[in-house]
Amino acid sequence: MNRVQTAEYFKEYLLRIYTCKVPFELFVIDKKPRTKMGAYIHTSDKHRIRIYSKWRSACPLEGIAIHEYAHHIHETEKGGIFGRGANKSHGEIFWRIYSALMARAQIKGCYHDELIEDILTK
Repeated sequence: MNRVQTAEYFKEYLLRIYTCKVPFELFVIDKKPRTKMGAYIHTSDKHRIRIYSKWRSACPLEGIAIHEYAHHIHETEKGGIFGRGANKSHGEIFWRIYSALMARAQIKGCYHDELIEDILTK
């Protein structure tokens, strides 16, 4: 069975894709909650990304990390997460940030998605 990468690996991975302006902590948790593959948690003084490692059989953990990183950037750099409409947690602004991160990851060779690879490279 493949060994799960460390929190340090995922943090370095995300920072290779895009260097965010606000520091964050990252945790890899050996669980498989039924309703989420990862989580972004912001308290008054901390920003935390959680990746639930037991989902690795369903999808690459790097993809989960990018999704949660998009939440971090959305909240800390692009106007927040708790708004309504386009600015809500999974609203238009979030998906634009997520798409940009995924495209950067693909172009930099950090992430491979065969479905969209030809669109980005041709």
